[in-house]
Amino acid sequence: MSERIILRSGRPDEIEIFQAIDHAARSRYGTLPGFSVPAQAAPMAAERFATGWVIVAEQAGRPVGFTLNQPFDGLAYLANIAVLPDVGGRGIGAELLQASTASAREAGCPAVTLATFKRPPWNGPWFRKHGFSPMPDDNIGPDLRGMLDRHAQFHDMATRETLWHRIPLW
Repeated sequence: MSERIILRSGRPDEIEIFQAIDHAARSRYGTLPGFSVPAQAAPMAAERFATGWVIVAEQAGRPVGFTLNQPFDGLAYLANIAVLPDVGGRGIGAELLQASTASAREAGCPAVTLATFKRPPWNGPWFRKHGFSPMPDDNIGPDLRGMLDRHAQFHDMATRETLWHRIPLW
């Protein structure tokens, strides 16, 4: 029987832990042809964590996953979702995604947006399975456009997609 997952807010003193989780999660790309950039990328810069809010998945007192959510253009941008490979495939990512959507709703954001690869299965296909769909270009605001322009400096944008999940604000 697996340990229960606890979701909580991240703390500034945990940034190195989040960077290590991100690095470990991206190691999965190393087995795929054409994905050397994400596999070899440096950890997320520490200052990026100060630009939004972090939700942590903790198991047996150990952080095993997190999301970094940032306010972009009046929406919530999911800048990162990462789960340690040794606990992957157990629904932790789905719990984190659901918590991110709930936190966006609480903040009054009408949608969660993200930029991801069209493949592998744990990227675009996984987000679409969880209710995300392609974001119309007309809805991409200046903050998100700036992020996509930065991505274009090191990714083939034909391999990427911008998705969103609209949130009913009741």
